[in-house]
Amino acid sequence: MRLLLFFALILSGCTQQLPPTSQAVDGWTMAAPDEAGFNPALIAETITFIEEDEHADFSSLVVARNGALVVEQYFNGHGPDSLRDMRSAGKSITSALVGIAIEEGFLPGIDTPALPLFPTYSPVANDGADKQAITIKHLLTMTSGIDADADDDTSPGYESKMEVTPDWVRFVLDLPMARTPDTGWTYSSASSFLAGAAVEETSGLTLAAFAEQWLFGPLGIDDYYWAQTPSGRTVGQGNLYMRGRDMAKIGQLYLDGGRWQGRQVLPEAWVEASVGALYPVPWNGYDGYGYSWYTHTLEVDGRAFNYFFASGNGGNKIYVFPNEQMVVITQSAAYNTRYGQGRSFEILRRVLAAVV
Repeated sequence: MRLLLFFALILSGCTQQLPPTSQAVDGWTMAAPDEAGFNPALIAETITFIEEDEHADFSSLVVARNGALVVEQYFNGHGPDSLRDMRSAGKSITSALVGIAIEEGFLPGIDTPALPLFPTYSPVANDGADKQAITIKHLLTMTSGIDADADDDTSPGYESKMEVTPDWVRFVLDLPMARTPDTGWTYSSASSFLAGAAVEETSGLTLAAFAEQWLFGPLGIDDYYWAQTPSGRTVGQGNLYMRGRDMAKIGQLYLDGGRWQGRQVLPEAWVEASVGALYPVPWNGYDGYGYSWYTHTLEVDGRAFNYFFASGNGGNKIYVFPNEQMVVITQSAAYNTRYGQGRSFEILRRVLAAVV
């Protein structure tokens, strides 16, 4: 058909060019599933699986491979411009911003003690050698030892307790210690928030403004919403609303060693350190934890897939597969449900089964 159209245009004297097989969309090129090494029928079955789900709260499935968008499907009234709260997947964005802050000289380094970065908050409650030993690395790896277990509502630093205070930095800095830093992993939103606040303290910018200048701008991310605390700080542990394509840009950035369209946005060494399994994670479907990124190995149809990922409540995920040169994004509003995370994991399994 294209050949016939080409000759028709020549005969008519028209100079119109045929559309390219790959079109640029929002910084992405496009590729068909079969061109990118997927079984199109199994991809179609995955989309049908989502459409037939009884819960009308799944928003988008975006798959990129070899730097091109292969699948971009939206559901339940959402589209390419819809913003979705990533919840705790935003912790991985905060980690990237910490890496940039170190590279640009705002933070001295990953082993920088955290408390001296907040001089106006001195003295702090429950002070001591253990608290003074907390570093930026401890905050990013959730090994700070602060008594702030986000999975235990009796913990002094449980996230909802922080959210009702006027000054979240004061709340975190005054928390008691549960253990010595670097002696155990505990899921801690308070630690992630303080890591983001450290960027704000040293740069003089809100974390959102810092992101616009150093991360979102270079990636062409110009539409987002990031919640603020009562005192105007950015909620660095989550509540970042992004588009599916833009979440995929974050995944592609990490897949390509911190580069986006040839520009080094993140230091390659930071990316490598961030996605390594530094500490074990005691959850099903999670193996290790680095600088606010998880790792896992999943077996599908006898094949082992190694990947790292950002994870948020409700099934919001940025999955990155270095060996397959692939990024998979799921967006979902199934917050605080039993099925949200499992559904995204099942969708991932189906996408991996379609890899040929």
